[in-house]
Amino acid sequence: MDPRLSETEQAFRDIVRAEVSSIGMTADDIDQGVTTAANAIACLATAEFLGIYTPEAHGGCGGGPVELALVSEEIGATSATVGVVAVGHMVSSFLLDALGSPDQKQNWFPVAVDGTTLFALVLDCGDSLLESPGCGVSGKKEAGGLYLDGKARAVTGLTLSGCLIVPVKVGDALLLAIVEADRDGVTIGVEESQLGLNGAGQASVEFSGVQVPSGSILSGGNVVEALRMADDLFRIGHAGLCVGIGRAALETSIAYLSRADGALCREQSVQWMLADMATETEASRLLTWYAASRTGPDEMREAAAMARLLAADGAVRASRSAVQIFGISGNKRGSGIERLYRDAKAMELHHGAVEVQQLAVAGELLPDLVKDPP
Repeated sequence: MDPRLSETEQAFRDIVRAEVSSIGMTADDIDQGVTTAANAIACLATAEFLGIYTPEAHGGCGGGPVELALVSEEIGATSATVGVVAVGHMVSSFLLDALGSPDQKQNWFPVAVDGTTLFALVLDCGDSLLESPGCGVSGKKEAGGLYLDGKARAVTGLTLSGCLIVPVKVGDALLLAIVEADRDGVTIGVEESQLGLNGAGQASVEFSGVQVPSGSILSGGNVVEALRMADDLFRIGHAGLCVGIGRAALETSIAYLSRADGALCREQSVQWMLADMATETEASRLLTWYAASRTGPDEMREAAAMARLLAADGAVRASRSAVQIFGISGNKRGSGIERLYRDAKAMELHHGAVEVQQLAVAGELLPDLVKDPP
């Protein structure tokens, strides 16, 4: 396999890098609650990056996993907070494309692409889709549609979103419902303060007898298979975000050293840290691209879990090394360096912790041996 990007992919990456660079100017303000991620998300919408998984016929880019990986890295290098919200929105768009009817696509894609309505997937942020399908929300079919009850503890992008994609258990069946955030019976909690990824709109949500009309139920395909693919896309998108964090840590460290006393650059321990940061970031990037380029779902599943695992570990090590290189100045809130470290650690836990990725890889290696006995 040739690990290099095609000329078209390189041009796309360069466009994304130029467009998202301005987001980095507000990353610390978002982290500290001075502003929200809404303006940054609006910038992505203006640049048409929210429509990566929206077909061109509906105003999107008609892209795929490779484009998702490229966009995610560039956003992650500026603000992982904005990145996790954007990835959730893009994966929600994939589910709409995979399971939506023509009328549903015609209705929802335009507002998803232009950012008028942001979508959040109702999933506890520490879980993967395959760990907890339904995430505690159940439904009953009655006259007038589907009625939802249940809650999710910590949903990313919730306080920023106008629509929710809700996995719902109805008996033994699994459905996906589109629910407006302001619909009667939907109660959204206050955004929670976190170690990292602050400003990502994470909050709890409770559904109490929420009526969902039949036209808002996504049932145009195999829901379980669509969720499996969405899980892989989350892994690729989040791996890209982690690669971006690692790259930002490396580039910021090099820029700092170029301005510092030359004696610091000559320290072997500093050189070792830079070498490890560069090596692990590049390895994570190539594995993420490899996973994104797999055409078969089984091929993608194992590679995506590996990429997510390697990139998350690499981002933590790279950002920790950056703090060490900066010394006490890197420990100051608002310096940007300590935010990278906190965001990287939060990414180890986000939508399937690294241990979940390890189990996913082991499950692909030993498919008949790691299952629970009957």
